[in-house]
Amino acid sequence: MQSRAYPILYLHHTGRFAGAENSLLHLATHLDRSRFSPLFLCPSVGEFPDRLASRGVPVIHHEFGSNSQPLRLVQSLAKIRRVIRERQIALLHANGPQTNVPAGIVGRLLGVPVVWHARNCLRPGMVDIDRMTGFLPDRIICNSDAIRSRFLGGLTEKKSLTILNSVDLADFDPEFRGPSLRQELGIPVASKVLGMTSRLSREKGQQTLLEAVALLKGRFPDLYVLLVGDSIFTEDEDVPRSLREMADRLGISERVLFTGFRRDVPRLYGAMDIFILATDAEPCGRVLFEAMAMARPVIGTDNGGTPEIVVDGVTGLLFPYGDAATLSERITRLLEQPAEMARMGAAGRRRVEEHFTIDRYMEKTQRVYLELLEGDRAPRR
Repeated sequence: MQSRAYPILYLHHTGRFAGAENSLLHLATHLDRSRFSPLFLCPSVGEFPDRLASRGVPVIHHEFGSNSQPLRLVQSLAKIRRVIRERQIALLHANGPQTNVPAGIVGRLLGVPVVWHARNCLRPGMVDIDRMTGFLPDRIICNSDAIRSRFLGGLTEKKSLTILNSVDLADFDPEFRGPSLRQELGIPVASKVLGMTSRLSREKGQQTLLEAVALLKGRFPDLYVLLVGDSIFTEDEDVPRSLREMADRLGISERVLFTGFRRDVPRLYGAMDIFILATDAEPCGRVLFEAMAMARPVIGTDNGGTPEIVVDGVTGLLFPYGDAATLSERITRLLEQPAEMARMGAAGRRRVEEHFTIDRYMEKTQRVYLELLEGDRAPRR
């Protein structure tokens, strides 16, 4: 074994905090510090660097730009090169095209192993910069097979592997049912509660959930909806307002609660009867793992990485993206069969325990690091 921990430099382009940042935070927090020492190169202002600092993970400030901005790219190359030499970095782990390309270039020039983390499915009209520059990294970790499909064929297929997200089960107690939180939010304890935790965005599908609830308001007069989260990106600034206006037009505004950003997410799952993720092509929604860890039945879209997480008919149900009528049918099926809800919730918890724990995730990820750093000398388990 090495005499000291390998310094790992993580590169990230934003200080805002969403699902990808939550996954990175878990990764940095649970690293085996006897083997690896994390350091982040990212913006120093925002929820993400604040949370890193609170966990004792050091951050060096840098604002990454677009790869189409030559000056910003050169500045990033120089910064990464300087940090590698000053901190004796052993491996680079980049997260997204803005950091993948500069990390790959510097890694090649200095002979430092490079890992890319691919976290996004491509949408129509998008150019796959990662695939085009896939000769740069040594390995590409994909959050789902849906994401890995971008890299199949040619050199990138051999470099890529799938490691799905995970949760720390210590953070999620399935016995918690949350009646106090319902009272706090003004929801009758005996009501039926649907919930969705996600940033408010057009692509996340909150509007489909509202449409489905409108179809059900006559059948389930005691049905409430928790929309947890807020807009994060500039292009989504008007989404909270438009969703509230939509709920008002549909006549369900008194049944829809917008909680905004919350830090007590496990409590919120505890207040839900069913968790719903209506996103289009969600790459690997960690909120699905969280809801399943809380033994909640989940309903998700049948595209992206969601079918790799939710076993249709076993741990939850799937529906076509944007299909409010089918979503309402799935909700009805569960609400009218409490025993099936309980069975699916329990099955979801077991699936997380068996496949998606933080220990399994860290073992797989750190194996990638050791294979690059030690090769045949990497210890086998």
